[in-house]
Amino acid sequence: MSRVPSRSRRHARGLTLLETMATAAVLMVGILGVLIVLVAASRQNRRNNNQTQASLIAEQELERIVSLRCKGNDASPCSNIQALDDSVRRVWWSANGDMSEVAPAPGATPQMEYTVAVDVDPPYEGGEQGVPSLTRTEAGISLPAGMIVNVRVTVSWAEPSAPRRAVALQTRMSR
Repeated sequence: MSRVPSRSRRHARGLTLLETMATAAVLMVGILGVLIVLVAASRQNRRNNNQTQASLIAEQELERIVSLRCKGNDASPCSNIQALDDSVRRVWWSANGDMSEVAPAPGATPQMEYTVAVDVDPPYEGGEQGVPSLTRTEAGISLPAGMIVNVRVTVSWAEPSAPRRAVALQTRMSR
């Protein structure tokens, strides 16, 4: 009778427990690496979304202020805009893209809170006047103080475990 050659005992037993555990450990390290990358990408995506929303809020606020146009008397031609100096308000932005100036009710859909601050120069805080200066001479004519105003809108927000972030937009206005 002819005998079929038998395989060695090692091959007949299959993988050892140690080999299986080593393979599982390598696989788990790979999966953990992918999960870390996904969490970091998700966090960065949320930061970018918050910054984009803040930019939209700042742009809308600046457009609202520009639409008011400079109105006032000859002594203070942009007094209505200068009255907005140091104004601060809070707004909430929902996931569906709606902005509200009313805080969401407890248990409502979570919304991101932003702080909108408006700074109108002059008057100057800290002595900086920008370039070119708001009180400069143009074509031999000295521009009166208050004829041109610098309007800066700053929108800030807080993120978990991160310093407060902000976006600032500015423009100049005159009558």
